[in-house]
Amino acid sequence: MAVFGYIFLSDKKEHQVVLGVQQQRIMAAAADMGLVVDELIIEKDVPLKMAFRNRPEGRKMTDGLRPGDIVLVMRTEWLLGSAVEGAALVDDFRKKGISVYCLDLGENISLPGERKLVVSEGNAALVKKVLVALALLERENHGEAIKAVKRVRKKAGKYLGGPVPFGWRISEDGDFEENEEQQKIIEWIKEMRAARRSYRDIAVKLKENTTIGLSHEGIRRILVNDRRRKQQKGR
Repeated sequence: MAVFGYIFLSDKKEHQVVLGVQQQRIMAAAADMGLVVDELIIEKDVPLKMAFRNRPEGRKMTDGLRPGDIVLVMRTEWLLGSAVEGAALVDDFRKKGISVYCLDLGENISLPGERKLVVSEGNAALVKKVLVALALLERENHGEAIKAVKRVRKKAGKYLGGPVPFGWRISEDGDFEENEEQQKIIEWIKEMRAARRSYRDIAVKLKENTTIGLSHEGIRRILVNDRRRKQQKGR
């Protein structure tokens, strides 16, 4: 029988717990169970949502585990990867006769056994803790999904929220379309720029002849945004 401590050094602040703290907790938990940790496995800079068996160190450890071995980890979510992956991993450990103790649960999550890290709080408390761990994982996956959708929408020239650029409006389908009245003003600005008028001069001219009060920098941004938007639309 071998005892392994799995240390997860996250690449994200919200999941970071320093190496020394994790090592101390794992060693103390092992001692409480009358065990000695044979090896610490340190996983660095991998996404929390990555399946345990796809992580470099997780894969090596899984391949090297033998029936009767014990794994200690400080937090449940560092092991599970996702609800589906976590269930498959725990089932695999159970079939191989490997015990996995999660310090935040105080339980062996793969095999029934007499040894526990803390006095049992009952099934309801245990289930609640597992659900919290899974919620952290699903929230992270959801955030990544939102980012992916935004990348696709941005590439397609779709509106992602926030202020709408001058000269444009948002269609019912979420596309940018030209605001005809504001486009006329942009064309006038372009004509003044072509006549070598400065941005400051143009700002004064707009204030005198329209209700638009913009700084010289604001006018420059209008032209830059309009050019970029029209390039995206293939004009």
